[in-house]
Amino acid sequence: MKKLSDYKGEAAIELWADLLDPFVAIVGDKEIIGIIRSGKPKLELAKEILKKYKKETEQILLTVDDTPLDGFNIMVRLIDILTEFLENKTLMSFFESQAEAKKGRKSSGSATANTGETPSTSSDM
Repeated sequence: MKKLSDYKGEAAIELWADLLDPFVAIVGDKEIIGIIRSGKPKLELAKEILKKYKKETEQILLTVDDTPLDGFNIMVRLIDILTEFLENKTLMSFFESQAEAKKGRKSSGSATANTGETPSTSSDM
């Protein structure tokens, strides 16, 4: 079974080019980050990821190792990737900062919202 750390050089670059979107989607989720920060068991984290991010999980697992998924190996593989990911402090801090930046960019309201003021027209002057 391949791990993230098995990829070197250009293969590692290609791997992360394919993994960034699904990883950012998962770690950008407040509930997922809450589970990570709480120190709950990896099985709890894996359960939540599988419930909410089926397609992203499949993409990550098959990108890292193209062995077909089955009812047994999916949990072993996901826990293995989570362990590797969570034990790398630099990688975790990068994804957490990206999730925070993504959250900070969201606008809070409509650009066309009514401010309650009556717009002035040229006849009002």
